[in-house]
Amino acid sequence: MQQHPTILPPPTLPDGSIPPRSREQEENLIRFQAELEFIQCLSNPQYLHSLATQGYFGKETFINYLKYLEYWRKPQYVKFIVYPTSLIYLTLLQSSLFRERLADPVFVNELIRVGIKHHETWRIEKPQTANATTSTNDDDEKKGVAPDDQIINGHIEDDG
Repeated sequence: MQQHPTILPPPTLPDGSIPPRSREQEENLIRFQAELEFIQCLSNPQYLHSLATQGYFGKETFINYLKYLEYWRKPQYVKFIVYPTSLIYLTLLQSSLFRERLADPVFVNELIRVGIKHHETWRIEKPQTANATTSTNDDDEKKGVAPDDQIINGHIEDDG
């Protein structure tokens, strides 16, 4: 018997009952969840290395499947992706050279190193307004917090 991924039940109706799903709806949901899980696995270089060493990247049907997965870039689907790196790797997997290099453990370790470095230094810059900047900086100075322009890559830079 085939093992299906766990799927969420439909939301309950106002009377507390659960609406039935048609067989087609159930199958579409299972397919959606399986493809979402797979696309997000692509964000892991070790998983990509495993696929390469098992010979998946040498199969034309698998390469076509990767091309098919490009639909995940559409707004109605991309909102479900938790690991956006998976879309970067999906793009790179369209290249035969990249697929070949994934069999090399040194190359995979470099991908992991670059990913870790990115996450160590990545931060979201918050837009500041003139009024908000003054009051925030005044509050920060009272608390002993360094202004944003002195914080670089998560470290406080000393002016002196």
